[in-house]
Amino acid sequence: MNLKTFKIPYGKHMLCGDLYRTGKQTVVLHGAGNSSRLVYSRLRHILNTRSIPSVSFDFIGHGETGGEILGSSLRERTKQATAVIKHKCIEPLTLIAASMSGYTAIKLTDIFSVSNLILLVPAVYSPQAYNLPFGHEFSAAIRAPKSWKESDAFEILSRFKGNLVVIAAEFDDVIPREIIVQIHSAAKNAANRILHIISGSTHTSLFPREQDFLFAMEIMIGACLNEWGTKRLESTTLLC
Repeated sequence: MNLKTFKIPYGKHMLCGDLYRTGKQTVVLHGAGNSSRLVYSRLRHILNTRSIPSVSFDFIGHGETGGEILGSSLRERTKQATAVIKHKCIEPLTLIAASMSGYTAIKLTDIFSVSNLILLVPAVYSPQAYNLPFGHEFSAAIRAPKSWKESDAFEILSRFKGNLVVIAAEFDDVIPREIIVQIHSAAKNAANRILHIISGSTHTSLFPREQDFLFAMEIMIGACLNEWGTKRLESTTLLC
C-alpha cells in the first residue's frame, strides 16, 4: 500500500506527514537536529510489508513542516504529536520514538492508550526544560549536571503497563548509559521489558551493520504484532 500524505493545521503552521493503511497505528516520531520523518522511511516500509499501519510527521522546524525550531519546545512537540494522533490514529497505539522524541513518547503514554513503547537512544528531560523554548536557556538547562535525574519520565514509566522496548547504542556520547538503565528500570509495571544494546553503535549510527537493523526490526515487529502474547519478558542482555 502506498503512502498517503496529509497536512494538519496547527497554529500558524501545517504539520506535514503521511500514513500507511488505517487501523491501530504505529506512530513514528523523529528526533531533533536535522532529522525528519524521512529518516525512518525504510523502517516504516518494512512495517508496512508486515501489514503494520504507521503514521509519521515532521515536527515544526523540520522537514516539510518547516518553520523555526527556535521558539518551539518539548511541550510544543508533545502538543504537535497529540494533534496528529487525534486526527489520524486509532488507539491503542504503538509509539516508536528516537532521541529527543523518546521523552515525547513517554509523555504521550499519559494522554493515550499505548500498547507498545519503543524507544531508540531515548533522551529524558527535567520539567524545567520541558517548558523552556528551544535556544540558549533550554541548552543551559539540559547541560546542567545530572539534570535528567529530575525528569518526570521515570514516574510516568512506572505507571506504564504495555510493552517497553529500549534500543540503545553501546558508545553513545549523547545519552549516558545511566539514563538508558533508569528508563528500563523505571518501567516496573510494564507487561514486558526489553533492553537491546547494539555493539559498536553510536548515537548517530545506531545500526552500523545491516544485521543490527534487521534484528532490531524483528524486536519491534514482535511487539507491534503482539507476538510475545502473555509471556513476560525481562531481558537486559541482548547484545549483538
